[in-house]
Amino acid sequence: MKAEKIPVLIGMVLIILLAFLIIWQAGIFGVSKGRLEQDARERQHVANSWEMAQAVDDNICAMLFYDEDKGEYAYSIYLTRDGLSYGYFYRQGGTDAYMEEGVKGLVFENKGIALLSLNEDKVCKIVVDNSVEKKTIQVDSNEPFAIVLPIDCSAITMYDAQENVVTLYDSFTGA
Repeated sequence: MKAEKIPVLIGMVLIILLAFLIIWQAGIFGVSKGRLEQDARERQHVANSWEMAQAVDDNICAMLFYDEDKGEYAYSIYLTRDGLSYGYFYRQGGTDAYMEEGVKGLVFENKGIALLSLNEDKVCKIVVDNSVEKKTIQVDSNEPFAIVLPIDCSAITMYDAQENVVTLYDSFTGA
């Protein structure tokens, strides 16, 4: 009687293993919040010596990596997926001249907005208006930054230390 149960047990283990492999290949599992930096550094071959500016919310993770003199940099964007999934999924990355020269805004439909900059414009304040209230975000004018904002921002205005308005270069990427 015990010998008859062994093939059944092996069959059940194989079915469970096969189901796990199918789920894994379906792309349900992303990167956990705690492993985002490590995954981005590995994916884009970013040196551990580079600094990082990062912002994460429930929908987006925006990271900007840069070397000591800010001569070289790379960015990474991760998004969560709707439906049955866990973690963050790599969406895009690389370099963008607008991040080097000014502030780049990446708009992801239904997810939010990522602002990334090496901060050559010396942005020190970002005012976000969502038609209900205005929120002011202070930024170190000497440091690069990554900021994640909700999608319902109707106006984003950035200022340098002299209260001059800084141009936002944005692009709609969909999601």
